[in-house]
Amino acid sequence: MTDAVLLLGDPRLRAACAAVSDFADPGLAADRARLMRALEEFRAEKGFGRGIAAPQIGIPRRLVALDLGEGALCLANPRITWRSEERFSLWDDCMSFPDLLVRLYRHESLSLAYEDEGGSTREWPKLERSLAELLQHEIDHLDGILAIDRAEGREGIVYRQAFEANRPYFEAQVDYPIAPTAKP
Repeated sequence: MTDAVLLLGDPRLRAACAAVSDFADPGLAADRARLMRALEEFRAEKGFGRGIAAPQIGIPRRLVALDLGEGALCLANPRITWRSEERFSLWDDCMSFPDLLVRLYRHESLSLAYEDEGGSTREWPKLERSLAELLQHEIDHLDGILAIDRAEGREGIVYRQAFEANRPYFEAQVDYPIAPTAKP
């Protein structure tokens, strides 16, 4: 059975996560598998979701699973090593509040370092916008920060149903509309 994605209000979403230090820990492999399975099943059920952070299923470790349409990848201890000065606005969504969208700003690009399954450090330099914004969102989760904490303005949080009913109106309010990678 898959772990349920924790919903807004669950205090575990607000806790900062511990770094992964023992890459030989059998529990780490199990946690990675749980996280990737939760992402896969959420995408199949809801039709969206490119990434999930471990605390979203109650695992207090610095792990992020990504699926950009070509299968899942799990990152340990992801950290931003550089951020562009340029920022852009978008409507962000989150598995922990799937019925809401949040208008916020993210950095246009970033560079990332993380550890792979064996504990070796990998680097992704100067990532493009869509991956940069996704990783900012997921790393926020690892620090107990939610997209709603970054909402811009009084009208910065909307129900998905209202957004979908008037998508052109809402998309005109941001610099970048996210294109879904999951097929419903």
